[in-house]
Amino acid sequence: MLIKTNRMLQPSLTVNGRVLTNANGDIDTALGGYEYIIGTLSEIAQDTIEQKFYTVPFADYVPVDVGSGAYRDEIVRNLTFQTGGSFFDGDINTNQSTGRMADVDVAMAPSRMPIVSWAKQLGYSIIDLAQAAGSSNWDLLAAKMESLKTDWDLGLQETAFLGHPSKEAVTGLLNDDEVNSNTALISKEISKMSSTEFQTFVGGLLGAYFENSNNTESSPDTFLVPTSDYLGLVSAASDNNPSISKLEYLKKALSAATGNVNFQVKQLAYCSKTRNVDRGINKNRYVLYKNSPKTLKMSIPVDFLLQEAGTSNNFNWVQAAYGQYSGVLITRKREVLYFDLP
Repeated sequence: MLIKTNRMLQPSLTVNGRVLTNANGDIDTALGGYEYIIGTLSEIAQDTIEQKFYTVPFADYVPVDVGSGAYRDEIVRNLTFQTGGSFFDGDINTNQSTGRMADVDVAMAPSRMPIVSWAKQLGYSIIDLAQAAGSSNWDLLAAKMESLKTDWDLGLQETAFLGHPSKEAVTGLLNDDEVNSNTALISKEISKMSSTEFQTFVGGLLGAYFENSNNTESSPDTFLVPTSDYLGLVSAASDNNPSISKLEYLKKALSAATGNVNFQVKQLAYCSKTRNVDRGINKNRYVLYKNSPKTLKMSIPVDFLLQEAGTSNNFNWVQAAYGQYSGVLITRKREVLYFDLP
């Protein structure tokens, strides 16, 4: 028997999201399946309503490296440092022939991120396929494959922002313990700030970042805001200037100060306290950072690969998928700064 579907998933990186809410409402799994009671006057619609998840393209938030380090245990990025003291240690006196020149050298240290191997499978029988075909509008095999791929996509996104729930070394963008946290600048949600409070916040944002970077970086390019606060930034920047929103004002100010017309102010649900409490963050977390591979990177050594289905009895079939992933390795910790609001 040849089973055909026009929705067969191919092994490629699909940047989808992570389960946070379900627009279909709470689902009673006891009601799941393709067998249910209908009346003689029931009409079964030909289209099906698919479950909906919170999704966000995480590759727009962090650089993603696909394919490097396949089947290894960890990703290692080497950090180099210059040694040799002050520039002025190199001053010499040409009148003294015995004068000794100061040395300059370099040092190197590794920064590590574990690689996690992942695999799941789906199963079905000849009877399952025949019964599902009787529903006339549901491709069981395609639905199971899509479910498997969605599981991978949602898991990658959660990892990108919140890391792994049990492997502490696999951290995400929002929960790196070595990244500094500023708890002074943002004392309330930005959307609820008065005109004076908002101006103080905008005026202090880049200064706090520059100081955190040890005065080495003044031009971040991305600012993350919890979605619950971001949606309120449509309010006026001030009573005297009601024609421009806080969001527009913030983008223009940061773009002008950094000289980057592409500066991004982005919303992210994971930044909200209600969404990150299970990872121990438990606060509204704003993030100002440089979205550059030199600063941070997530690796997917082996992208989602769907194997051919196999059977031992020509009745029950099993199909597996596997891949490898890592967390977000922040190599320049000082170029990322958290602003926390309890």
